[in-house]
Amino acid sequence: MTSRPELDCAPGRTGIALTVDVEEWYHSCWVREYVRPALRPPLVEELDRLLPEQLELFDRLGLRATFFVLGEVAERLPERIREIAAAGHEVACHGFLHLRADDRSVEGFRADLRRARATLEQIVGTAVTGYRAPEWSLRHAANPRLRVVAELGFQYDSSLAPSPGAGRARNPRQPTWVSWSDGLQLLELPPLVWGGPLGLPAGGWCGRLAPPSWLAGALAGDRPAVLVVHPWELVDRPLPGLYTGLARFFHEAGRRGYRERFIRLLGGRPTAPLASWYEESIQATSELPTAPLEAPDYGMHPLPLGGRP
Repeated sequence: MTSRPELDCAPGRTGIALTVDVEEWYHSCWVREYVRPALRPPLVEELDRLLPEQLELFDRLGLRATFFVLGEVAERLPERIREIAAAGHEVACHGFLHLRADDRSVEGFRADLRRARATLEQIVGTAVTGYRAPEWSLRHAANPRLRVVAELGFQYDSSLAPSPGAGRARNPRQPTWVSWSDGLQLLELPPLVWGGPLGLPAGGWCGRLAPPSWLAGALAGDRPAVLVVHPWELVDRPLPGLYTGLARFFHEAGRRGYRERFIRLLGGRPTAPLASWYEESIQATSELPTAPLEAPDYGMHPLPLGGRP
């Protein structure tokens, strides 16, 4: 079965979807021994304190969000994950370990997702229907691991950043149906980018360094915008452990004062979890025809286009 699907625009919700990648400060793919528990040295863990702070902030600002939770975090802090769900937010899957998707075989990736979703569903007692790869590492729709996400029954993915490095510049910038020839289907809800045609992620260090007016412009109008934040970005406390080189830069760049910039950016703006976007896209797609997207550039193998089956 080919892993190269067809892509079609998905009508539905506009506005802002707020998403949180629930991982510790040390879950950096740039430090191999930090993301592999068998190699990890003793490190300070902050999420047990940070998650209640974040829920209080979101409640004060009237924000609803999707929390993409790592399975190893959920296994360690089940009560905190239940608190997220009880506060009216969506709990979605970030995999079990914070490893890049291509760092594992396709079957290893499948096993990690199964373990992560089973852990989360046992904790919250409801179906977990959304997925985001650590570091947006699915990269493009031709990655066979994206099909695995659909095969396992997830309804949507939010991993294909329309940005070089994090993904591909020609990945979709709007909600998009991903369909395989056998009828398998997945809704892609790509992270927001800013900075024109090239596209820089609005989450992570690029987003923290972006001029606030530029981010506000990316969130303006009736375009769909999926904003990404991490719990450790919303505090000004110093880094509790050691990072060097690129790992330190990616973690610390623009972090000072980011909490206040985040509050000014989203204060008064309604946000929604991604599950609600999926439901509205399903309804809108059943009522309206969809327009095909221009074929994304995946090098030697551009994706075919066509209508949804």
